Amino acid sequence: MSASHVADLAGDLQPLLVILEGLLTEPVADPTAGRVHRKVIGSPAPWHADAASVLMDAHEGVRRLEASIRRDVAGHLGARRGSSALNTAQALRAIAALANALNDDDAHHAARILRIWVSQARQIRDIDLEPSWAPLPSVPGAPPPACPYCATYGLRFARLSGAVRCCNPRCRDTRDQRPYGLIEQGKYTGRAMLVFADGREITYAAG
Repeated sequence: MSASHVADLAGDLQPLLVILEGLLTEPVADPTAGRVHRKVIGSPAPWHADAASVLMDAHEGVRRLEASIRRDVAGHLGARRGSSALNTAQALRAIAALANALNDDDAHHAARILRIWVSQARQIRDIDLEPSWAPLPSVPGAPPPACPYCATYGLRFARLSGAVRCCNPRCRDTRDQRPYGLIEQGKYTGRAMLVFADGREITYAAG
């Protein structure tokens, strides 16, 4: 995975973060009505909780990713950026520029992280740029693969992006967030792997 992929994904993420910022004050859309619920008395979340979760994760993660890449390339972490959206945009531009000095393995790692955030943002219901989720294919005659976090058969994937998540609302990964990852081909084994956002990787045998 080349530096150009990292730059492309950083460029894809920035406008999505702007859209997520705009969704924060809106409740989640009603999928049956095709429109946003208006706020009502007693509503537990008069904001877009899904958008907020992805946005906060990306804001913090982008800064960490920039510092990690800068350390690998320049030998230091650089000055810590503030928490504004402008600083996140600047960090994404820095990631795209610094990626040119990364080796292939580090560029692949950076691109994987960015692709997870891009895919998460695109699948927010009110953005809806990704296809619907489907059960993971399994080996004929065998049960579907179980989620490594909650041990249920709740894993779902998006065919276009290869994104994977658990549909069990109580399931949490080691970061105390809903499990989210990608289907990737193992670099050394050539076998399909489920690679999750918290770093967990498991071999995946598809049907």
